[in-house]
Amino acid sequence: MHPELSPTEELVNQGLEPIVLRALQRFRALLPSEVELALALTHEDPRVRAHADRLEQALLSVFIVAWHSMLGVATQVVVEMSEVLLDDVVLDLDADKLQGGLPPRRYARLVVSNSSQVTPGPFHTLVPAPALIDDRPASAHRLHLAQVRDIIAQHQGTMTVSPEPGRGTAFDIYLPTALPLETQAVSESGSEANHIIYVDDYEGMRSLVSDTLPDAGFRVTCYESGEEALSALHANPFGCDVVVTDYRLPNSSGIELLKQVKRLRADLPVIIISGYMNEALKSMANDHGAALVISKTHDLSELCIALHELLGHPPDPALVSYSSWGQL
Repeated sequence: MHPELSPTEELVNQGLEPIVLRALQRFRALLPSEVELALALTHEDPRVRAHADRLEQALLSVFIVAWHSMLGVATQVVVEMSEVLLDDVVLDLDADKLQGGLPPRRYARLVVSNSSQVTPGPFHTLVPAPALIDDRPASAHRLHLAQVRDIIAQHQGTMTVSPEPGRGTAFDIYLPTALPLETQAVSESGSEANHIIYVDDYEGMRSLVSDTLPDAGFRVTCYESGEEALSALHANPFGCDVVVTDYRLPNSSGIELLKQVKRLRADLPVIIISGYMNEALKSMANDHGAALVISKTHDLSELCIALHELLGHPPDPALVSYSSWGQL
């Protein structure tokens, strides 16, 4: 297994395309002249939270495996990068996540295959062999696939490996995208970023929210249960600007937490989120004073936009357009 990221190797919000292109440049230098590299980038550069060098090495290793697996079968390695919104899918009722282990959100998708598996079209371009590469050796050394999978997991993504006898091996990689970086959303006192409490028993969503909301300008504290969140609120009732809670909580519900919060601080906005939206839930939440009810299967930028609007911040055009991609 690849070692865990150390505190000095934090994931950084950055564009994915430069990482992919650096890995492709190194890979292209390894290929013989008779093998072509076809590339299709079908969206503007998505942002991800990444350790650039580690992710680059993982991708280079994937490219090498795809090339070695197609020897004598195909003459082109094909790499395609796009951005997808995974929301209109069946949720795992117990885990509140997409089947396959991915939380509902926007992802950068990287598909690596060869010309026997996919036919390059007009949106593919051939990557020329570089005249010069950087000072790292252009060697065919690669990580083991278990190490690559571990690195992808450290980036909260998934990788599917599909070997096909007589056609080579294809890879399908999903990496969660990050919101465009924003300035901090200040509280009414102007002293610090607005503090959001997020409550969800699913660790994947807590991790996702703790990564995304700071990029949108907020300070966030995540709790696994309503009891933990209430304990923090009792200790400091005015230390929070908005509570966001999943409807389904262990031993309780988001509605029950909403009622408890309103008894403590009637003016504190509470947003209910759920993967199982219906009119009965909306009506019940609104009757008990919820500020908003949001589907958990929508792009997380919808929550960020809602928080900015709820707290009276001016709209951010970049964030709005980011969310609107889900309407395509």
